[in-house]
Amino acid sequence: MAALRAMAVRLGLVADVDGGPPIVPPSGWSAWLTTLTACAMAFLALLTIAAGLAAGGLAEDWQADLAEAATLRLPASTDAATLERVIDQLSATPGIASARALDPGEQAALLEPWLGRGARLADLPLPVLVDLRIEGSGPDVPALEANLGLVTPGAVYDDHAGVRAPLGRAAEEVRRIALAGTVLVVLAAAGMVALAARASLAANAELVRIVRLIGGEDAFITRAFVGRIVRRTALGAIAGAALGAGALAALPVGGLSTALAPVLLPGPGGLAALAAVVALGFVAVGWGAARATLRVTLREMQ
Repeated sequence: MAALRAMAVRLGLVADVDGGPPIVPPSGWSAWLTTLTACAMAFLALLTIAAGLAAGGLAEDWQADLAEAATLRLPASTDAATLERVIDQLSATPGIASARALDPGEQAALLEPWLGRGARLADLPLPVLVDLRIEGSGPDVPALEANLGLVTPGAVYDDHAGVRAPLGRAAEEVRRIALAGTVLVVLAAAGMVALAARASLAANAELVRIVRLIGGEDAFITRAFVGRIVRRTALGAIAGAALGAGALAALPVGGLSTALAPVLLPGPGGLAALAAVVALGFVAVGWGAARATLRVTLREMQ
């Protein structure tokens, strides 16, 4: 084995004992293309995972908030005395923690996206809205509606079930899309590593033949090539993951940065942990793709 290693060092297949750099695979276009590809793919994978986590977590938060709230719609003709009786009745109903009528300003804010700012809401027959906070399993809705009908006919209880269900489905769809996108990115990176491994062997076919003639086994050759390819992949993956984490950290307050907060670890440590997972994942993928490709290619070169 010592003689074999000495011959491999002279041929440039592996590093010498003093740490001198090996020359195989060469630092040509395939090696640098592997690094650049790993960088780009790690960057995209981190952003895809983060966006999927943020969107899915945000949808779940909205769904949970809606599950704790309900709305009571009363006819526009409801007077103040009737509204007060309704509020008292709701406050005494089991399953309802609190009841509060929305003031005209709050209703205007809710309608602003559709009617625009400054709309003359006083000219519209708007219903009176009562915001309810739900506790436990909520009230007995049929009994509540029957009792409210005695006080103010036309009252409608809305538990937002029609909105919660689409949000739940949206959260699952976003997760599936993020997972599919991540898988595609990883497969593309694995394919690039495989192409780089084949190119490296093709460029050094004569060197491989010589090492085999002096007794070198394919496992020995594979280790030598895999080491350089994995180092190139690791360099690119670390750079790409760091760039992705930096891009997320640089987001302005609000929007996606706010959505990311509940689904990642607090502070910079959360992004650092996600970047580390992505980088390690790409190193593992690069190692597996390079090793498998080199074994298959060496068998083809028999």
